[in-house]
Amino acid sequence: PSSLLERAHAIEEAFNRVRDERWGPRTLDVDIVAYADLVSDDPKLTLPHPRAHERAFVLAPWHDVDPDAQVPGRGPVAGLLGTITREGVAPRADLELRLPE
Repeated sequence: PSSLLERAHAIEEAFNRVRDERWGPRTLDVDIVAYADLVSDDPKLTLPHPRAHERAFVLAPWHDVDPDAQVPGRGPVAGLLGTITREGVAPRADLELRLPE
């Protein structure tokens, strides 16, 4: 996951993302939400993302592409979606993404 994080930061940099203020506004933010079943408290890369299970804008599209997805240590994405509001997050019916088998 550390090399994936390096690549995510490189993408942000390529699009001129500036990291001036922690938690501040940004034009682009590439996060690693989960990496297989890995659970880590490393301050450089906490996995799964510490608030992913609370965010419909993370869970809804994840569920759209993988209805059986799990947030390690938190449970099924489908179940987590049932516990939070989806306000401002529209379902996507036009996706034809397929995960590799």
